[in-house]
Amino acid sequence: MNWLQNILVGLLFFGALFLVGYFTIVSESGPFARPGKRMVFYFDHADGIKEGSRVTVLGVPSGSVTGVDLVTVNSRGDVVEPESPDRIRQIVAVTIELKKQVVFYENYRIAIKNESLLSGKVVSVDPGSSAGENGANPKQIPVFSVDSAVLSSTGQSALEYRLASAQEGKFVDLRGESSGDPIAGFSELIAENREDVRRTVQNVAEITDKINRGDGTIGKLINDQELHDNATTLVTEAQVVVRELRESLEDTREQAPVTSFVRAALTAF
Repeated sequence: MNWLQNILVGLLFFGALFLVGYFTIVSESGPFARPGKRMVFYFDHADGIKEGSRVTVLGVPSGSVTGVDLVTVNSRGDVVEPESPDRIRQIVAVTIELKKQVVFYENYRIAIKNESLLSGKVVSVDPGSSAGENGANPKQIPVFSVDSAVLSSTGQSALEYRLASAQEGKFVDLRGESSGDPIAGFSELIAENREDVRRTVQNVAEITDKINRGDGTIGKLINDQELHDNATTLVTEAQVVVRELRESLEDTREQAPVTSFVRAALTAF
């Protein structure tokens, strides 16, 4: 039976080795993974998004961020050269790579969100649908996307390829929004109400000082030994009363059959 055991061990070993090789080399995360589609989203603020951040489509992990760049736009929101006289401000261009084809509609939504309080930021994509609200029928929109293999052959980034494209007006630029940082929002709230927070802290400090000095009812209860002894005595006496009441109820319960028998006998005569 030793040779059979050796064969089984060998099969298990090579099977595990095959699985490890598949998930590290051939799968979507490996170096030989099928290249995905790269797209460019525009945000007013990066809000913590960086290269390697996750991208989800309807909550499903579907890609990652491959680049974050600053671009200059004009009053219409079109990307222009930094030296252009029409420039008015800068925004953030986030390049992502999606492993699956996604169809976008006019009611799409793209946002930078926190998955949880302690986790990093993700780019959340809702591509929308043709079933709109109030009887509206949103249409499918053409969006820019390019194969990663094409970019490798040209040596350009997705943003450079997009800006150099001869079909500028053919695609709809996808705009995203930031849902905000809850920690930053809490800090801003404290900053806006700094005087109220300071006054509250001072009031709490004054209350604790009074308690430590023995002022007021709570302070006397905590610091006055006589009141403490009286409270202890009261609790002890209450426990004695409860114990005696319980014993009386038990005696009454035990005497109940005798009382019922006597009452029945007197009734019979």
